[in-house]
Amino acid sequence: MADVTWTDVAPRDGLQNIAATVPTEVKVRLIEGLLGAGVPRVEATSFVSPRWVPQLADASAVLRALGTEALPRIRVLIPNRRGLELALEHDVRNVLYTIGATDSFNRRNVNRSVAESIEELDGLVADARSSRCDVDVAVSVAFGCPFEGLVGPQRVVDLCEELVRRGVDEVGIADTIGVAHPAAVRDLSTRCFGVVPQGRLSLHVHDTRGLGVANVVSAYEAGVTRFDGSAGGLGGCPFAPRSTGNVCSEDALQAVASVGGRHGCDLDEYCLVSNALAADLGTDLPGKLHRAGVWTAAQVEEQVS
Repeated sequence: MADVTWTDVAPRDGLQNIAATVPTEVKVRLIEGLLGAGVPRVEATSFVSPRWVPQLADASAVLRALGTEALPRIRVLIPNRRGLELALEHDVRNVLYTIGATDSFNRRNVNRSVAESIEELDGLVADARSSRCDVDVAVSVAFGCPFEGLVGPQRVVDLCEELVRRGVDEVGIADTIGVAHPAAVRDLSTRCFGVVPQGRLSLHVHDTRGLGVANVVSAYEAGVTRFDGSAGGLGGCPFAPRSTGNVCSEDALQAVASVGGRHGCDLDEYCLVSNALAADLGTDLPGKLHRAGVWTAAQVEEQVS
């Protein structure tokens, strides 16, 4: 039985920074490959304005191509109430709403203050509940903001507490610009457990400065069991300067397994998905495992026998 719930965000967070339009069929193939590799949940797309993120303009087409059978394991990012309405038209059962830990980032990301985003939550959660749709919220720039600098842990804890009070299903802390380190991740995770029930706290990290996998392991050892990552390490945030790729899913899952975590994914299949994605995009991806391959002592013994 898996004790880690992994969400792969490559189809949404991973692709959104790519300037050239990625064909809908490539996105669908990626999502289906991830589901086939046993990934519990895939962040498939977003109902954000195509003017802001042109890459995701085909959100409706992607969801139609996936069909209803995929919906229980699909999450969709929404920027506002209108985004929720569009998601519900496709019978989406899980949406993600983001709120920055700072006003500067939140205004840059969704063109409103933190307080205004929080106030929108009540109606959003109520509408989602009436349609049997779960609402998750990610607290962006939880460790550091590109416009305001270091973010104090208590600010994040207070925001997480408010989100729980307003009925959010999952609360995520996100290292949007990749400035977190293992000690900071352990500290903030522990603090957040004071206001977020265990099992409802998640972590989203970037590998901008090479600490993504270490940060996932640190959070897991602190008790976090829900994580985001991206196949091959693809991704970044278009509204955060120098925010390079998300932590590589298969690399991080391998590390979690090495310290006893059970994730239920097939890492060999995961690597095939990342290799196929690299081929489809015509570029190398920053992750390691999909290039090196899964290694076990049994495989070595078989080769030398």
